[in-house]
Amino acid sequence: MVKKIKIELGKVQETLLLPLWGRAIELQKKDPRLVDEMAVEILNKIDYDFTIITKNISWLSQLAWIALSLHVDKTILEFIKNNPQAAIVNIGCGLDTTFERIDNGQIIFYDLDLPDVINLRKNFFPENKRRKTISCSFFEER
Repeated sequence: MVKKIKIELGKVQETLLLPLWGRAIELQKKDPRLVDEMAVEILNKIDYDFTIITKNISWLSQLAWIALSLHVDKTILEFIKNNPQAAIVNIGCGLDTTFERIDNGQIIFYDLDLPDVINLRKNFFPENKRRKTISCSFFEER
């Protein structure tokens, strides 16, 4: 049995599990609106009782996360069509998988979030020359 990754986040940061769960659950539907296999992979590697979310979140919230992901994907894809070597900054990235869905092989993608979130992300998303992480608060002055 594969050892699961323990979640060690603040309560606010823990909310990153909600859209992750929403995207993963979408694939269980007959005709999913969004296919996010990476979300399913991450969900299966995390040591967390997702029945808490299942019991307390409405289908409408789950649908809203899918709609948001589809809108963000469409917006970025339209932008990089005209700017194929763009730099994209994903502020408050959580466990977002946008890069996996929209990567054109040329963009540079920056994932920005709090240090505990970035530490968790590193279990799933290794940095490379086109994928970077920024570990800080959006409100932090540098």
